[in-house]
Amino acid sequence: ALWLVNNWRQKKMSDAGSSEGSPRDGSTHWLYAYRDPVASLYTFTSCLGLADLQADGDHKLLVADLGTGTYDMKLKVYKGTSLHMESAIVDLPTGVCTFYMDENEPRIPAVAVASGPFIYIYKNLRPYFKFTVPPLPIDAKEKEAWDRYKESTMDVTGLRDVLDELDSSGETLSTRSLRFLQLDPDDLEAFANQYKHAPLKILTVITCMNTMKKTHSDDQAVSCLVLGTEATEIYILDPQAFTILAKMFLPSVP
Repeated sequence: ALWLVNNWRQKKMSDAGSSEGSPRDGSTHWLYAYRDPVASLYTFTSCLGLADLQADGDHKLLVADLGTGTYDMKLKVYKGTSLHMESAIVDLPTGVCTFYMDENEPRIPAVAVASGPFIYIYKNLRPYFKFTVPPLPIDAKEKEAWDRYKESTMDVTGLRDVLDELDSSGETLSTRSLRFLQLDPDDLEAFANQYKHAPLKILTVITCMNTMKKTHSDDQAVSCLVLGTEATEIYILDPQAFTILAKMFLPSVP
């Protein structure tokens, strides 16, 4: 359901019926401004936002909708109680925020949506840029095993044994190697031959996102994006070139 709630102040209310039209907690200071029980929105607090997206003084509701959890993920913008715009998202969103990229007038913020290893930037409610979190380093033994198989100096059984040993020892393997280890023995060779020439990659996912003022603390000041990843990394991005200004590590996943 979609709920829009307005603050309602009044000096005096009678005890009888004073909770009518108020939220479920019985508070007498709020009234439902709008209710849509069939809006079919599936989202989290980190995927909600309010912003003046057209510099007209009208703040719109931003919702990164998780869809069914496996498909139909969308960024939705509500103007008042009407759906103003929507755009498909490839993977499950983990965060939405708005930020000012430059000092240009009128002051229109950009929208950032974190999804998988990507950040999708929208400007004037149109796709503008996609940032990809740098891949994680590949384990040297994993790379050597695939190189040897590619050069026909190791058979598929030896490749499986090396990768299984690395996985058992707690090493972070690429998606290809993890998928390889899940296959039935009869399917290993066909899979290895199909992907042996593709580059190995380990992509992490973004777990959280926020903004940080770059030079001064005004409400409409230029801000940097701050990302946290599943690999315990923190990235601070330049708001115009989207290059990495700083990278830090945390003791656990943010």
